Amino acid sequence: MKSFSNIVKIAACLVFIWCVASAAKPYWNKYWLGNDVRSAAIYGTKNSIADTREFLAERLKYDWPSFSGDDFFIEKDENDTVTVGIEYCDAINVFGVNLKNLEFTVEKTASEVDAIL
Repeated sequence: MKSFSNIVKIAACLVFIWCVASAAKPYWNKYWLGNDVRSAAIYGTKNSIADTREFLAERLKYDWPSFSGDDFFIEKDENDTVTVGIEYCDAINVFGVNLKNLEFTVEKTASEVDAIL
């Protein structure tokens, strides 16, 4: 009997770990998408908006196939400060069951730097 209770405890722990990982996944995705958006904002300080959109589309092609460069807003002011962002929805799914829909906004801003000291 003792080994059966150990198997049940291990199975319960694995299910708990799976649920926690499933709940954290949308936030983890937001973090990594934010890194790609930050890279595009930095790239945009030295390039045009069209080139920045193309750079972002190329960067997202493999990791984020559901997004295209047209899904993002890109703004550039006269001081070459670039803001890149997106609003999108993600969901927490556990074992194929949608528990909660989440709305995220990822927005990054970068300014042109003349020299690094």
